[in-house]
Amino acid sequence: MPDIVVTGRKLGAGSARATFNLDRNDIEDRPLGADITQSLAKVPGVKVSTGDARGGSFSFELFLRGLNKEQIGLTLDGIPTGDARFNGGSPPQRFIEPSNVGSIVVSQSAGDIGAPSRFALGGFIDFRTDDPASAAAITAEAGVGSNAFTREYLRVDTGELTGNVSMYASYSHQYNDIWAGPNARRAYRDHGEFKAVKRFDNGSFLKARVSYNSQFDNDFNIVTLAQFRANPKSDYLSDALTGIPNQDLNYGGTFGGARRDFLAYVNGKLVAGDHVTVTVNPYYQTLDGYSLSYQNRHRQLAGNDPYAVLGYNATGGAIRPALATTSNPNVYGGPADMRVTPRTRERYGATAELKVSDLIPRNTVRVGVWYDGGTSTEERDYFPIVPSTTRLSWQGGRPSYVLYDRSTSISTLEVYGQDSVQLIPDMLRIDAGLTWYHVRYKARSPLEYAARLDFTQDSPVQPKLGFSLTPVRHIELFGGYAKNFSGIPEDAFLGSTAMIQPGDLKPLQSSNVDGGVRYTNGNYAFSVQAFHVHLKNGVGIVPNDPTVTDPIDIQRGNVATRAATILGQTTNGVEVTGLATGRWYDLYASYSYQRATYDDAAPGSRDRLNLASVGIIAGSDVRDIPRHSVYAEAGLKPFAGVRVEGHVQYISSRVGGDIIAPTTYQEVAIDRIPGYTLVGASARYTLPQIGPLKAASIQLNVDNLFDIGYIASVTSATATATETGLPGRSLGRYFIGAPRTVTASFRVRF
Repeated sequence: MPDIVVTGRKLGAGSARATFNLDRNDIEDRPLGADITQSLAKVPGVKVSTGDARGGSFSFELFLRGLNKEQIGLTLDGIPTGDARFNGGSPPQRFIEPSNVGSIVVSQSAGDIGAPSRFALGGFIDFRTDDPASAAAITAEAGVGSNAFTREYLRVDTGELTGNVSMYASYSHQYNDIWAGPNARRAYRDHGEFKAVKRFDNGSFLKARVSYNSQFDNDFNIVTLAQFRANPKSDYLSDALTGIPNQDLNYGGTFGGARRDFLAYVNGKLVAGDHVTVTVNPYYQTLDGYSLSYQNRHRQLAGNDPYAVLGYNATGGAIRPALATTSNPNVYGGPADMRVTPRTRERYGATAELKVSDLIPRNTVRVGVWYDGGTSTEERDYFPIVPSTTRLSWQGGRPSYVLYDRSTSISTLEVYGQDSVQLIPDMLRIDAGLTWYHVRYKARSPLEYAARLDFTQDSPVQPKLGFSLTPVRHIELFGGYAKNFSGIPEDAFLGSTAMIQPGDLKPLQSSNVDGGVRYTNGNYAFSVQAFHVHLKNGVGIVPNDPTVTDPIDIQRGNVATRAATILGQTTNGVEVTGLATGRWYDLYASYSYQRATYDDAAPGSRDRLNLASVGIIAGSDVRDIPRHSVYAEAGLKPFAGVRVEGHVQYISSRVGGDIIAPTTYQEVAIDRIPGYTLVGASARYTLPQIGPLKAASIQLNVDNLFDIGYIASVTSATATATETGLPGRSLGRYFIGAPRTVTASFRVRF
């Protein structure tokens, strides 16, 4: 029976939507401490990549059914982590110690009610942490491996204390050299967590969790297709500092940044009777970080104030003092700056839900609300590097020039309701719900423009429908339809000074349809599901329409470009998954077909020009979405405590970038990047309990066993950029994949 339950649950048995569940065994197939998002590679419809076999920041890319990481809802114990942008966003792995995660629930469709995210345009992913152990324990882990990798982890569980209270605290530190430049680049992370649980006799509980993360990484450079073909194992950054500015532009030690992330939240559940449950989940999050970029010249704003603004012109643009630029880039010790981009974020909010079960027979009613608020800032500072010879010393304190100082405040209110009806008990269930959003946007950038944006958007009422039908034993049919709302992404305010006309800027919306069949029998399970996702529109920075001249409508200083609604995209696909478990083996395989295309537009139309100006050829395939992908693994358990596993992942050829000329936005060509097949293996031995030693294990992982060179992903950083020099391909777009990587992991528990 336990095997049957686990088998069916993994493929979402009982869910009125496409769902996949990863358990602790799936997570522990990766090296201990590896980026938690890498476990998602098993899930059909998901493509995830990091520049290193154990993780990566700038190189982290995630796609789900054709939508990218900024269009997917990401939550931790039901708490929203925000958008997943590298430059100022909050990818979920910042708040997660993989060894403390018990499961990951992936809803490939967006038909679930109550997912607290403005980004769930086509699905969401919820990472669920362990509760404290019921018995007192100390767990220690360690890791060593390729590229000077080391990891130390310690967790202390109190066990159950007086009053049904239990707690744990954990701390980990890990370090590695960046494999593409080990002499100049490195990554390290310090991570701490605390969780306390108070349980009540009637099923109510309070769970409080705190996570703190501090990390620095240099990460990876992006390359062109020609560079990859010339050398698939290099990202073309220098591993040595020369002191010559033009050469040190490509010094790996100048790529990267640091950040500190904090998240605290409470999961509260009140069982108010036989039929009524109330849940409340408040949270608070902060970010304090920066990114670096070497500059082969020095900038100095006239006067002593790098923030100085003399006034504003007729269209609201800032008038700044004179900017002096000095350059001698081919001379040893020539003038150079370190461009530092500090970013901060403060978020706070809460979710609350009232659930009434069987007050009306066979009906479960849920009514809920979510509020999220906060402020994000981004500044771009220039500090002189003195001396610019053999060190990268840049003075702290006051910069010599500040290009911009942007801030935005976005508050979101979501209200939802759902009735889940067992029309035929244990056979047919219908879920019918509605959601509604109210979003308020505020933004300012006083070093660039005078206006202060302040406007709101309300979503239409968004229907969400789903059904689950079990016509015969072992067979389950399911399907759903959902409309979803995202609003305007934060980067439209922080990433540009383009003109914004709130009344003309449409929010992002999508519609999703999916359906399928699951078969579960004993230790075997199989599913087939098909889906359709239409992203109705997007937001892009496009050339301003020269016919728009009324300065009253101009809300920002840069009148040459404007934030505009652009066409969206459509993805159609099929996913097939099967698994089998036995006493001495476990087998799993999934296949995904996805056809993701940008919406088409007539030649010469404004819609087509807008797409071209953000690096998209209308009607082309969406970047980095393979038509075909396969993941398969086989595990053997020949002896007690021993498991040997091998896996293979295939990603077919896909579009890497649409090649578009600057200024004219002429559509030149489409880059297609080659597919790849990766093979990996692992072996784990778990000792039986010996005296106070409750568990001990040793694990060996080998990633990219055959050491192939491949393009792992297309960076989102240049996804909306046109080429800088044609007819050549001058713009880097691609992250190369990690070479063969070996990791040994150790665990003991007392």
